[in-house]
Parts: sequence; C-alpha cells; structure tokens
Amino acid sequence: MRNGSRSRADKLAKRLLTRAVLRLAGPCPSVPTWQGPIRSVIVLAQEKLGDAMLLSPLYMLLKRNRPGVRIHVVVYGSTADFFRYDPFVDGVIHGKRNYPGFFRAVRRVDADLLYNPKDHASFTFLYQSRLIPARIRVGIAHPQHQGFFHHLLPLDFHRHVALKNCALLDFLGIPYDEEDCRPVIPDGPVSPEVERFAGTIEPGTIGINLSAGESSREWPLERWVALLAAGRRPAVVLSIPARREDKKSIEAASPWARPSPPTVSIFDAGALVKRLSLLVTPDTSLIHAASALRIPVVGLYRSDPVHLERFAPFRVPHRQVLSRTGFVADIPLDSVLTAMRELDVLGEGR
Repeated sequence: MRNGSRSRADKLAKRLLTRAVLRLAGPCPSVPTWQGPIRSVIVLAQEKLGDAMLLSPLYMLLKRNRPGVRIHVVVYGSTADFFRYDPFVDGVIHGKRNYPGFFRAVRRVDADLLYNPKDHASFTFLYQSRLIPARIRVGIAHPQHQGFFHHLLPLDFHRHVALKNCALLDFLGIPYDEEDCRPVIPDGPVSPEVERFAGTIEPGTIGINLSAGESSREWPLERWVALLAAGRRPAVVLSIPARREDKKSIEAASPWARPSPPTVSIFDAGALVKRLSLLVTPDTSLIHAASALRIPVVGLYRSDPVHLERFAPFRVPHRQVLSRTGFVADIPLDSVLTAMRELDVLGEGR
C-alpha cells in the first residue's frame, strides 16, 4: 500500500472508531452556560512545547479567579516536566502511557469540567474527551466535535491560539484582559553554566535559533553566519542538543557569536532569551518564549499563511518573514536583515 493510501485508510479507521465511541457513550446534551461550582478541571494539553506555553495563561487566570479549583493536565508528548513546574497545575497525567493507570488517574480527579483546546478533529483527544469522567465537557466548534461536548466555543479558526485557549473563561463567566493571555514560561531549573553565562550577556546582544523541529523550517548555516557578519552585533546561538555541532560551527565561524553553554530545556533557553535585545528564529517554540519574555522577534516562516496568524508572536514588536515556498531555506538574507532593521536593531551608532 502506498503511503498516501495508508494515510487515508488510517484516517478512515480513526473516524469510524471515533463514531463508535460516540455511539457507545452517547452524545452529550447541550449546555449553553456554566452553572454550579467548579472545584476540579482536566485540560487535554496539545503535544508540543509551544502549545504548552500558550496554554499556561489559562491555568493562571483560572486560579486567580477561582482560587480553590484544582487543575490537572493530560499530556501526550514531552511537556510533562514543563507543567510540573507550573505553580498553577496540581497534577500531570500521561495520556498515552499505561491506559489502565491513566483511566484510574482521571477517575480520581472527579472533574467538574473537561476542556479540549484542539480546534480540529483528533482521534485521541476526541475519544478521551468523551470517556474521561467529567460533569461538563467543553471543546471548540468543529463539525466532527458534535456530540462529544456539552458546549462548543464558536471561535474563528484564524484567531491567535493564546486567545482561543483563554476563551474557556468566557463560558465560565470569568472576566479577563487579553494581555493576560500572554504565553508563560514557569520558573524551572536553569543549569549553573547557563545562569553564569546569562549574567555576562551585554546590552544589545541578539539571539539566533537554529532549531526548527523539521528540515523544511530550517535556515542554512551559511546564511546565519552571513546574518551575523552583516549585523555586526554580539550574538548568542541557540539550538537543541541535536544541533549542538552546528551551534559550535557558527560560533567558530563568526567573530560576532559569543560561545555559550548548551541549553537542554526551555528553562535554560529562557534564561538566555530574556537577556537579548532581539531573537531571530524559525517558526518554533522560541517564538512563544520571546512573547512570554517580551523580547522583540523576527520569525522565519514557510509559505503557510495559517501559522502567521494562529501562532504569531504575541503582543511584542515583531516581523514575520515569509518564504515564497514551503521551505524556510528559500528566505533570502536581505529579507531578514530588512526585518531586523525595521525593528531598529541595526540602527547606526548602536
């Protein structure tokens, strides 16, 4: 079977299984407004680190307005450690490990409310949304979400994800300022080496992030070196551990790059980003780290206008540089330099 045929078959199978779950469990009756106490909440957290930063403001606002509520987060990827350091999260439950243990854990929560923040159909999120015990289930309006939730939030698909996550508060009747929906990085552990180096970062230093999660979102190493040469400003090179050798090669090739210790967590990266005057990065979680820390950012994007709005830098000075193709590598150097100048990072005399 070809890959395309296998993918279509997998999607069809998941859709049929999802419908079977709904038939067995029964559709949820519609609930137009929240009523009654809210003592415990379960939130299904999307898989990536950037998604985690975009969800954390919701927990803060819930606790601020309902101090007694207990919040449990169901995780599906590598974000468990992130949420364990979130002071507003009371418990973290793995959604794809040890299913008997998972269902025992969510039953013990005795949730008044379950929230699924995904705005598109997901087999795992849908069947768990229906099978996790909860008095009221809330999701975002989507044709395939009908019947799985007591209430569906009617939100514009292109609305920024940080604001969409906080829309649960509208259903609960909790007032909030949209500025409070800014992404959050909890106070997690930072390595002593990173902490020491962060204290030496001089004003006006920029940061460049090599890591993008997939090759189509990466910018060529030689272009990063050329960017530093044209900018003529001290720079910190950020990367995930797998790109450490590339980081070292840029530090060796450019006199403007300040050799820095490796970062192994978002807490390490955040300790460096908050000392920068500007971050240049592909469309990845560090976009949201810069938003959390109020650092101007130049984001490099594939030809994908959906991401430009939904995952844009949140309320910080920024420029989004868009490739004409599906590859960030096709963004020319001059386009990035222009974006940096527009943010007044390369002004004369600085």
